[in-house]
Amino acid sequence: MLRSRIFFTLLLAVLVAVAASDVYAVKPRKQKSASRDINRVRTEQQQVKKQLSETSRAISVNMRETERNLNRLNRLGADMDQSRRNIARISAGIDSLSGAIQLRTDSIRQLEDHIAALKKAYAEALRRAQPYREQMSVMSFIFSSESVTQAYRRVRYLKEFSKWRARRTDELKGAVAELDTRRNALMTVENERRRQLSGLNNEQRNLERQQQETSALVGKLRSEGSELRQILKKREERARALDRELDRLIAEEQARIERERKAAEEAERKRKALAKSKDKDRGASAGKSKSDAAAKADPSKSKPSLSSTAEADRQLTGSFESNKGRLLFPVAGKYRIVRGFGRQKHPELKHVETNNSGIDIEVAAGTNARAIFQGKVSGVFRLPGYGNVVMVRHGSYISLYANLQECYVKKGDTVKAGQSVGHIYTDPEDDGRTTFHFELRKERNKLTPMEWVR
Repeated sequence: MLRSRIFFTLLLAVLVAVAASDVYAVKPRKQKSASRDINRVRTEQQQVKKQLSETSRAISVNMRETERNLNRLNRLGADMDQSRRNIARISAGIDSLSGAIQLRTDSIRQLEDHIAALKKAYAEALRRAQPYREQMSVMSFIFSSESVTQAYRRVRYLKEFSKWRARRTDELKGAVAELDTRRNALMTVENERRRQLSGLNNEQRNLERQQQETSALVGKLRSEGSELRQILKKREERARALDRELDRLIAEEQARIERERKAAEEAERKRKALAKSKDKDRGASAGKSKSDAAAKADPSKSKPSLSSTAEADRQLTGSFESNKGRLLFPVAGKYRIVRGFGRQKHPELKHVETNNSGIDIEVAAGTNARAIFQGKVSGVFRLPGYGNVVMVRHGSYISLYANLQECYVKKGDTVKAGQSVGHIYTDPEDDGRTTFHFELRKERNKLTPMEWVR
């Protein structure tokens, strides 16, 4: 609808322009009539300009809306991935709880069988002893013995029977108590399983809602194909501009290091030549002794400082590498990755392929970016589409923090791990969306950030 309105507006402008040229080309018969025609044409031109301005504003608004929809689609994709992970995690927990419930149910059943067997044995023993207990009392049972030996045996029997009854009673009480404990534990596990199932249902409903919203957005974006292509092309151009700027800065830094290395080598060569000349003038042994003494007294004349810097870089690089997979995440608090690393097809928009040199992270408004490791700020600059950008060098590695509204560091500063390097920009024209771009490189080689940070 918007594109057809633009077409008719432009057609009207062309027709008015042609009419205006015809009016000026034909010599008027009357000056007054010509003046009216010119005024009419000017009025129409002003109306066309106004319509073109309104159309231009409408196109700009439509482009912004398309970009917001594309960002919402990326956000929904991240939310759907998180929902799927939650569903998988909850499902695994439910499976584990179901296994635990089955084990507890089986153990309860075995314990119930054991209690039933104990009760049966106890009842049988009491049944067998019952005739004797009914015929005579304990004392009669003892004194009715035919001999002292038999009386002693009957006393021992009564004592052992009493102990047996006490043991069986305690065993039954313990088994019943254990049965109650297991039943309570089973009830707790079943309640937890019901809670997990409720959470699973909520996550599934949430995922279905996200899928419906995604489908609606995809349909809307497909109907705005030209605007979408322009936005994606603009983003690709901005990404290439950032790559070029980073490559340029890294190349300049490498060239500077190379110049310093050559200057240090030249200074060392001159120092050796001067020392050799002094040796010839003062004698080989004396000159050598004095040269050694001077070298010890002034270490700066023995080895250039660049070598120690390179050694420090190697140590820092080794330390950086040894922390692979454990480096700090570039933001603290809750976040979601809305665009992953590398070239990839859009999960919802067919025939749309994007390339990302890092990762795009959405955070809450007011969040700061933080250094993932100790290092030195090697660059601070501004680039369209990425706002303020901070580069931090960690030996041979470079971390990049982009889309900052404000930078807290400057070139040459030394930063610690976790130190805030800038405040992330919140876009008021994109529903207050706060997105941060992060990259990790080894010199010019791009690395997958999620393999390094946690």
